[in-house]
Amino acid sequence: MQVTADRIGKAAIMAAISSREEEDLIKEQILAHPTWKVGITYVTGRRSEIEKGFVKSIVACALNGGVIHNRPGAVHGVIHAGLECLQGVSATVVAESNLKLKVALVSDGHWVAVAAHGESAFHPTTNHERIGFGVMHI
Repeated sequence: MQVTADRIGKAAIMAAISSREEEDLIKEQILAHPTWKVGITYVTGRRSEIEKGFVKSIVACALNGGVIHNRPGAVHGVIHAGLECLQGVSATVVAESNLKLKVALVSDGHWVAVAAHGESAFHPTTNHERIGFGVMHI
């Protein structure tokens, strides 16, 4: 089955859920679009710690990776898309659960999508996957 990254939100989700082996292929698909940019980062720790540092981490990834330009509107868009994503991935997680997330950001110059995928664990028998997603105009 061939899946195409034809929208930035779909591309961000595909990049976030990809294995390391699949990541390069997905990045190639994303970068085949002339105006699209992609950045990937990893965030791990207790939910309470991640909530404090998530936005800083994704803004740094977006700026350092050239996903967005250092303009107030673009940074503001990443912050809001990131908060929406974080809400989706952590809203029902016990505060001291551990999270291990791969976060992908994709921009087309007008919009930015943030997707996070990974695992949460409060107790070894409760490990399971989680995903969060947000999109905002930049």
